[in-house]
Amino acid sequence: MKFEQLLAAVVHDLKNQLQSLLDFEQDALSRIPAQYHQELWPILQRTNRLKNDSLQLITLYRFHEDGRFPMDDAWPKDTISDAIEATSLQFPTIRFHNLASDDCQGFYSETLVQLALVTLITNSAQAGATEIKISADDSGDQLLLEVNDNGPGFADDILSGEAETTKAGPGGLGLYFVELIAQHHQQHQRCGSVTIGNRKLMNQQIGGAQVKLYLP
Repeated sequence: MKFEQLLAAVVHDLKNQLQSLLDFEQDALSRIPAQYHQELWPILQRTNRLKNDSLQLITLYRFHEDGRFPMDDAWPKDTISDAIEATSLQFPTIRFHNLASDDCQGFYSETLVQLALVTLITNSAQAGATEIKISADDSGDQLLLEVNDNGPGFADDILSGEAETTKAGPGGLGLYFVELIAQHHQQHQRCGSVTIGNRKLMNQQIGGAQVKLYLP
């Protein structure tokens, strides 16, 4: 077995162990009096963060090895719900809004797109957002997934491309990881893409960051 394959197997086992640990912690929390919950929350949050980071490492390895992830018909509302569920434990004070309609449909790797949304949610939370809205639109020739928050928005040097965006987000991957996921989705010689910007309020102040994920 190659070293890279051994490393991937170890990380995969680590992810499974972290999920088991998270299950035990949540079960313990349900049995402990409420006045002690505050002491356990940081442990659960860190365990959940490590589990999500290990998923990213596994995904990056698979990108490096063969880049093959199965794609199928999928429903963005369910994918968004799964991403919210995966991060709500880590960020319990954030108000999430899943604005995707029930009949919105796409053709994509559900595993990858959920990881992309988890990354974007984490970026928003770490930037200081307290409210995150995620929507989906399949009315055009591409599926559009849009993440909006009420944080400080992107700095000018990031929007202009002068600064790297890889410093933000879990594991320091940030938007680079999301761009890899977008580019993996290809159809009819087109591949997915990511755009970033800041929402503008009526008084021209920045209303938070806006990330658009396009999937062909």
